[in-house]
Amino acid sequence: MSMGKSFRVLEKVNPPSPYSILLEHRNKEESLLFESSAVAVLSSQEADSVKKQYTKLLDAHGCLGVLQINAGETSVLFLVMVTGCVSVGKIADSEIFRVTQTSFVSLRNQPADEERIGEVRKLLNSGTFYFSWSVGAAESLDLSLCAQRRKYTSETDRRFFWNRMLHIHLMRFSIDPSPWLLKIMCGSIEIRTVYVGHRQARAVIISRLSCERAGTRFNVRGVNDDGHVANFVETEQVLFLDDEVTSYVQTRGSVPLFWEQPGIQVGSHKVRMSRGVESSSAAFNRHMNFIKERYGHQVIVNLLGTSLIGSKEGEATLSNLFQSHHSKSCHASDLPHLVFDYHQETRGGNTKNLSRLMTKVDKYLNAFGLFYSKGDQVTSEQIGTLRTNCLDCLDRTNCVQTVFGLQILLKQLVLLNLVDKAQIISRFEEVFRQMWVNNGNEVSKIYAGTGAIQGGSKVGDHLLLESGSIQSSVSSKARGSFAPS
Repeated sequence: MSMGKSFRVLEKVNPPSPYSILLEHRNKEESLLFESSAVAVLSSQEADSVKKQYTKLLDAHGCLGVLQINAGETSVLFLVMVTGCVSVGKIADSEIFRVTQTSFVSLRNQPADEERIGEVRKLLNSGTFYFSWSVGAAESLDLSLCAQRRKYTSETDRRFFWNRMLHIHLMRFSIDPSPWLLKIMCGSIEIRTVYVGHRQARAVIISRLSCERAGTRFNVRGVNDDGHVANFVETEQVLFLDDEVTSYVQTRGSVPLFWEQPGIQVGSHKVRMSRGVESSSAAFNRHMNFIKERYGHQVIVNLLGTSLIGSKEGEATLSNLFQSHHSKSCHASDLPHLVFDYHQETRGGNTKNLSRLMTKVDKYLNAFGLFYSKGDQVTSEQIGTLRTNCLDCLDRTNCVQTVFGLQILLKQLVLLNLVDKAQIISRFEEVFRQMWVNNGNEVSKIYAGTGAIQGGSKVGDHLLLESGSIQSSVSSKARGSFAPS
């Protein structure tokens, strides 16, 4: 489905009168007037009375809000419009779009202001931001909420609401932003349709990147004072079939200590602790408390190297400190910390050793469960998550999360009563395997600037074998300057 350009931006340039912008929406009687840093709602009659003084500036698919940039002693305001987007598929009654192009309209009409927003525009146009859109009066899907959370709250999760600050300008003038402004998330959304007889199932993987400690690899590592970590991503594997929904969530995030990797040349980025033990302990505890509160029971899956000799020495030191903080914390008794040296265990492409990891993890996968609902009735909930990390939380984490996801897929298909035909099982296996590859690439691009180095080979047939192969289980049960992580 294509999304029309329902918004129109008009400007009035009539010195010495103040420069002003009129924002119209095709399906709304009211308009918004931006003038002298203020915003007002105009009725259709009020808008019609002044519209002749305005000329069209641009048409747009949607509005993200008002961006405020400090310019010395003053602030510059920009109206941010979505002028390009592509559909990635449909979830329930909402079409999901990827933002491809944005336009910034200076609310003071000074050409020099254009120089101030180059980097922000580049970020928003990078193809990693998504929004949902519904026709008519239907409420758009809130992409910040996983299926389970959506059953109990309609409050947007601020961690994944990337343009929240752009909504504030309207709120300052007591204007409800929801009828006017989009909400965008950053991450990856993969959607596929899988035919099950005469019915259509929707297979979805959504990775939501937190905005609470945003930044790229080598620039942003570890934890901050509030307990937020770099590259924290919530990944949800969902299946929709008629009025049934089944969902499974797992997370990734940088080691929650104060550490960094200074350096310019490739290979010179050595792991270094940036603060002492006491500072790290406080932030570590805040982070663990937060993810327990948000996700329930936790298991740390630590994929860092363990050898104190050679190129992975820094990793091993970081891993040891991570384990030490955990063992001395109040979380040691109820939060398992599983160590699995991924590179050592799978050297030479020997992914069969992933079965050792699965042996450790299986009991938690079973205990934590997954979400399932039919209509308004919820019959199963997920009560805990696996928190996976490597150094960058990219390649190794992508591979292991794929294994976990494919292992859970069988349980989801059982809940949907879709395990009676081998052909259907194989179809879902293939679809999710490819979506996990794409998901890993997209998450890697955001944090590292390049796709997952191990994407195509590691997340392939070997992983299906090591995930216990859903097919066999059914019969028995029913990345120039970026180095690999």
